[in-house]
Amino acid sequence: MVDPTGTRKLLALQHNCASRGQVVEAVLETAVRMGADLVLIQVPREGNERDGTRTHPSFKFIWSVENEPVKCWIAVNRASRCRVTELKMLTQECGNHVQVVEVVPPGGDTIVIANVYDRHEGREEANRPAQCAAWGEITKHRRVIVAGDMNAHSKMWNPKATYNKNHTFWEQLMTEEDLFVWNTEEATRMGPGAMNHSIIDLTLSSPNMDLIWCLLVEEATGSDHEVIAWEVLGNFHPTAITSTETTGWDISGWDPAKESEEEEKKKAEERQRKARECYLAGAGRTPILSDDSTKEEVREAVGSLREAMTVTLDEYTRKKRWCSRSKPWWCEDLKELRKDLGGVRRKWRVAGISRVKAARQEFRRAIRKAKRDCWNRFLQEANGNKVWTAAAYTTPRIDKTGQALVREDGSIAEGHHEREQVILQSHFPPGPPGVFEPAQGGKAFERVDGQLVGSLLGVAANTSAPGDDRISAGIVKVFWQWDKQRIT
Repeated sequence: MVDPTGTRKLLALQHNCASRGQVVEAVLETAVRMGADLVLIQVPREGNERDGTRTHPSFKFIWSVENEPVKCWIAVNRASRCRVTELKMLTQECGNHVQVVEVVPPGGDTIVIANVYDRHEGREEANRPAQCAAWGEITKHRRVIVAGDMNAHSKMWNPKATYNKNHTFWEQLMTEEDLFVWNTEEATRMGPGAMNHSIIDLTLSSPNMDLIWCLLVEEATGSDHEVIAWEVLGNFHPTAITSTETTGWDISGWDPAKESEEEEKKKAEERQRKARECYLAGAGRTPILSDDSTKEEVREAVGSLREAMTVTLDEYTRKKRWCSRSKPWWCEDLKELRKDLGGVRRKWRVAGISRVKAARQEFRRAIRKAKRDCWNRFLQEANGNKVWTAAAYTTPRIDKTGQALVREDGSIAEGHHEREQVILQSHFPPGPPGVFEPAQGGKAFERVDGQLVGSLLGVAANTSAPGDDRISAGIVKVFWQWDKQRIT
């Protein structure tokens, strides 16, 4: 694989070697010939063999964890200029089914790469150690690549799939973390053991990365899995930059009424039950306030309840994060153009680099047009307070340099405070003396009870802007129903 643009930062291969030594040797020889920096290997050897039985003079290996099943290895080319560091703390609970490394290419940004072999252990299909890795911490990094054998079938990445199997975890991870699938519709596993058109070896990345992805179908290694090669390019202009900061939470998964199938309703009820138990376990340590509580006690209680809510939301809901496709100008046409660009970019060897540039230019022109149309539509439909929002952008900016303010006695006002006083005295002189009667007292002295709080929450819009804690009114309503006494 040769990059005609000369912008390559990293070249890697990934391959399931099916526990065969000759397969490992074959894929490593391919890596030497191509000048690959990394080789992500799944199932490198039999369980009763030692790590040292698979070696190659051109590579140094990141071996498996001792006394654990051998599922993943990473081979680092000794001639590579990339700096590779293993992040063991992120994979302590996954029994060597996931390896995570931090790669720093020469002159490039840090990339976190996860090598995955996701398969159940024992007879329990649900016992899949790879899913126990710290995926929340892994995907928090700005540039992430997840590659390996997921052993999962889904129409989300394989339009020719006739059924879904073991897909829930990976579909959810892709959706929540906005991971991009680089696979084409080509099958990644062939042979008698493959189920129909099988795409189970995946390459995922954060949306702000540009990869050239292909199958090396001519590289026969003896495994029934194809060798996959991908290059990380360094001059990418992201089509979707996703913030790592949580901007809110989606609790729609707790509402059985929003599900149509009976099984999904039961899952929603179960999620709601677990979330309620998690919150009450955390909030139970917070004492119930009374009229004798001090300001410090109130402040501590608020912090404790907020923390209990945040922990529950992080654990049992989907986090919301802004990206460019969260913008109001994003539309279906841009979605299709983005899909076309991804397809052309993955098949650049056939289409040619000029076709990639043309598709990228067309996509950017469409984005500019969508933004312009969205703004014009906003100006035409603006009413109420939106008029002032439009005015803030359309009104010409006044030059801040102005004449000095001179008082009646001839002195010059200096500083913001003095200028404010001069303007107030000139435009708002003191009024004539009169009789002033203070207004009657309000209702601030009345005791706040559950009924008052419930009525205020009832009229609050679920989508109203949250505060600094990002907990919206819709979320507060749910927690208040669970814990009225403390929250009130």
